[in-house]
Amino acid sequence: MTGSEWAARVFTIGIGLVTGAGVGFVLTFTHRQYVVPIAGLPVPFGLIGGLAIVAALLLGMRLAFGERIAPMAAAAGVIGASALLMIPTRSGSMLTLEDPLSYVWALAPTVLAIVVIGWPSPRRRVRRA
Repeated sequence: MTGSEWAARVFTIGIGLVTGAGVGFVLTFTHRQYVVPIAGLPVPFGLIGGLAIVAALLLGMRLAFGERIAPMAAAAGVIGASALLMIPTRSGSMLTLEDPLSYVWALAPTVLAIVVIGWPSPRRRVRRA
């Protein structure tokens, strides 16, 4: 790799980390919002929307950059920021409780990252004349 290719790779990783950390930070605060009872069942629109945003971020990074390093960096940012905000203090965590909503928010971005990063790249077919 040349120097400019390394610089581009480092820039890609930096953009992915910063973007992912910002998304993870904001969505950790908002994943508990907008729980609306529909037909007697609570539907967590904040969690559903947050997971859709994480999936869109990771898929967008994978499609835009055409390699796995960008969504890996974005996933590390999302998971790292949300894990940092979930660290319990002496009085417990104010952002995450011990309930299914918080457990889903803690695990689902990792599962999404594994699926998006692990999905095979489409192979280009070469036509022989």
